[in-house]
Amino acid sequence: MFENKEFLNLLFFVPVIAFVLFYFFYRKRKNIAKFADFEILSKISKLNIAAYKLKIILLVLSLIFVIIALARPQYGAKTTLISKKAATIVIVMDVSKSMLAEDLRPNRLEASKQVLSNLIAGFNGNKIGIVVFAGTAFWKCPMTLDVFSANNFLKSISIDDMPLGGTKIAKALDLALNGTADIPEGAKAIILVTDGEDDESGLHVLIEKAKKYKTKVYTIGIGDPEGSRIPIRDQNGYTDFLKDENGNIVITKLDEDTLHYIADETGGEYINLSENKDSIFKILQIAHSLDKAKDEASKEVRREEKYQAFLFMAFVFFFFAVYLPVFKEGNND
Repeated sequence: MFENKEFLNLLFFVPVIAFVLFYFFYRKRKNIAKFADFEILSKISKLNIAAYKLKIILLVLSLIFVIIALARPQYGAKTTLISKKAATIVIVMDVSKSMLAEDLRPNRLEASKQVLSNLIAGFNGNKIGIVVFAGTAFWKCPMTLDVFSANNFLKSISIDDMPLGGTKIAKALDLALNGTADIPEGAKAIILVTDGEDDESGLHVLIEKAKKYKTKVYTIGIGDPEGSRIPIRDQNGYTDFLKDENGNIVITKLDEDTLHYIADETGGEYINLSENKDSIFKILQIAHSLDKAKDEASKEVRREEKYQAFLFMAFVFFFFAVYLPVFKEGNND
């Protein structure tokens, strides 16, 4: 196989180059023939026609082997066990309908995704997982060291991900805590991104669980404490607002008390994204301060590079092409 297969496309130009070289050779030969017999002239000048053609062939072969070397041919497979140390960060993301409120532009969900995208880029070297929740919770992005993949999962998050409405913070935290249970203290953190509105009691149970697992929960508040309506748009662009069962317009408010409670009780920190988007980069400092105490052993398949042989052959052909004499030795009679 080849690591850089795209370079093999250059082989299509080799016949063209060979044609051009021979074309100019025969064109020059034809022009000379107008004034004198080429065979007689070559004998007088001691020109070795066969050597001249061979020189062109050697140059073309050298070019072919250079292209193959650039494509980096590889053979065989060697499995290597690599040990890595990484902290673990789980982002727990609210995707309930209240995140459609537009007290942050374009709305709470998109604003938080934009900020978290920059944040994830700064988590490079750490394991990242993403849990989304509304009426239920699930892993949107399994634990990964690949920040590019994590960011792609983040960008794909939508309100439509959730089959059940509501906001069950406890279910989401439970999922994240179970996923990090075996990771040592100080080498993990949970980042909860929500407006704080919760449909169920039971948070105190999850806080005790976080204490038991020695996991800090950092909370990021999204929205306006004064409240905002939740726009609902149909396919024709008509905008209405979400209403309750009695027909009243639902007002969603940022519940800072709940988010302070979760962060304070678990040893984390509360950040209000609405007040200052730059304050989220406090989380970056927190991530960098985490212990990378968790050994992550992973298998990596490596193939043996074989480009050296092709590069050597290219050099050999080029060397002979350069030093191949095209004039016969000896004195003219």
